[in-house]
Amino acid sequence: MAIVKMDKFNLFSFENNRSNLLDILQKFNYVHFNDLAVDEKEDYLKKVSNQENLTRIDEERSKLEYAINSIEKYLDKEELSSIQRKDMSLDLLYKEGENFKFDEIYPKLKEYLDIRDKSQEKIKNLKASNEELKVFKDVDLDIKSIEDAHRFYVEIGSIADQFYKDFDQDLVKKDFKTAMVLDISKKESLNYVIALSNLDEAKDFKEFLRDHGFSKANIKTKKKVSEKIALNLEEIENLEEKLEKSEEEIKEMKKYLPDFYLYQTYLENLRKKEASSEYFLKTKRVDLIEGYIPHKLNDKFRKDLKEVLGENFVLDIKIADKDDPNVPIILDNNKLIEPYESVVETYSLPKYNEVDPTLLVSIFYTIFTGFMLGDLGYGLILFIGTILLRKYKDLPESTDKMVRLFTRVGLSGCVFGLIFGSFFGGIIPLPGLIDTQKDFNTLMVISLIIGGISLFTALGVKGYMLIRDGDPLGALFDAVLWYMAVGGAIALYLLDGSGKNIAKIIMIIGMIGIVLTGGRENKSIGGKAAGGLYSLYGMSSWIGDFVSFLRLMALVLSGGFVAYSVNLIVGMLWPAGILGKIGAIIVFVIFQLFNLFLSTLSAYVHSLRLVYVEMFNKFYEGGGKKFRQMIENSKFINIITGGYNG
Repeated sequence: MAIVKMDKFNLFSFENNRSNLLDILQKFNYVHFNDLAVDEKEDYLKKVSNQENLTRIDEERSKLEYAINSIEKYLDKEELSSIQRKDMSLDLLYKEGENFKFDEIYPKLKEYLDIRDKSQEKIKNLKASNEELKVFKDVDLDIKSIEDAHRFYVEIGSIADQFYKDFDQDLVKKDFKTAMVLDISKKESLNYVIALSNLDEAKDFKEFLRDHGFSKANIKTKKKVSEKIALNLEEIENLEEKLEKSEEEIKEMKKYLPDFYLYQTYLENLRKKEASSEYFLKTKRVDLIEGYIPHKLNDKFRKDLKEVLGENFVLDIKIADKDDPNVPIILDNNKLIEPYESVVETYSLPKYNEVDPTLLVSIFYTIFTGFMLGDLGYGLILFIGTILLRKYKDLPESTDKMVRLFTRVGLSGCVFGLIFGSFFGGIIPLPGLIDTQKDFNTLMVISLIIGGISLFTALGVKGYMLIRDGDPLGALFDAVLWYMAVGGAIALYLLDGSGKNIAKIIMIIGMIGIVLTGGRENKSIGGKAAGGLYSLYGMSSWIGDFVSFLRLMALVLSGGFVAYSVNLIVGMLWPAGILGKIGAIIVFVIFQLFNLFLSTLSAYVHSLRLVYVEMFNKFYEGGGKKFRQMIENSKFINIITGGYNG
């Protein structure tokens, strides 16, 4: 387990070499730039701006993303998964990306997409128009001509049920001489009517209609309604043919999708390269660059620069200060424990002056998840399933790392399944060392023992870090005294006789030591005393930390009882003939898989909590910056590069 050793560099090169410099730096890949700020007093320095190029690239990326998303909608999952992931060098990616004629393909695709979108919009509007017109289809007249009549008042509209129920009676009471209302149709809670009156009564009649919730219909046609509906249907049919043709043309464009993915990766890396220049400062002719590289690539970095820039650069490299908060982090672990880096990164990368906790996490996280899963059948499904997934599916690096993590979780689940004698909740009896259906006290004790080992190991890491940093007294005060206080308290509870007295003495010495040294950083005597007492109060948090490990027992029991319950149901269905056997198989498969999902999810989440909250708070601060590489892989393109060690 290690954090890659870093060197800090300062580079000065001529501005006219910037393009070539960016090319070689991206090919080098393992260079992390500091974002340099301009000091107001140093008015000869300016930030490098590359917005024009970045804007152009972003516009191209936006068009490409629109094209890809539009085509992918017409692909099913099988077609999408059939697109093979490619391995290629950065040089080949740039060569193919620069030669790809996206500007010739995109206008054709955009034309088809515009036709499709406009056709869909027109069809939608026409169908909505017909829906509005349907209620007036029995009016075999030119409605527009009626509404434009100047010899009498006429309007067509609707009245809601709540106003319409007393409408006729109110109309009679008003005693209009010429006003009348004709029912046309009814749709849902609206009553569609034609309202007529002579011009003399029009004003009063309008007011009456308004008081009764009359809403005028907006009928946009100068033809008879039935004719307009027929014309709309005819236009819809033509548009649907046009739509179908445009969609067929779009589907034909799926042949370009692999090229689109390659071009997308090219643009992403081109943007990353061009954006890197904005970390630079410049004078009139010289660029100033500051950043970090892995120490092992020191010589290669010098060699690559010299090949491109000749002697026209100045480079200063020195070992990075271990307490520099800007040093970026790369974790270096072997293939066995590398997948657990994702667990560490999910919380936070270590600072440069901390230790890489990946090895510690790999040991305890594997134990936690396996204990909680605790079933041979579930473990085998996870173990075999993830191995087959990696064999038959080319996964992106981050996904592959997570899948390998679950391979290890599955293997741990198998081991604890054998210990607990559990195979799908006991569907097949297995001899085990612990029976999760009976040995509750044993499970509780083992959970607490695992918790104690975990916490004391984490405390030991803190002591190691203090000794490593040249502070052995700090290790004594902040680790050894806590071992004595907490360990003595545990021993005091467990031991009898003279052992109990020895444990009490050790505990008291540890507690007194914590009070005397816990506030040593404060200047005043009162501050030191208060700090020491507050540190001792921290012993109460250890109780909560220990109790938290009971979730190991709780989760293996909950998963086991669910599996056992499913098996009981299966046992009741199985004797009931052929239908009972079919039902038993269906119940077993569906609910055992569901329980596997819940158990795995619970083990994953709760193990994270035990690591992050209970263990990390003993020694780990985190907050490290992730190393920014200059090359970025994508879902379908893997760019071949050398590792940080060359």
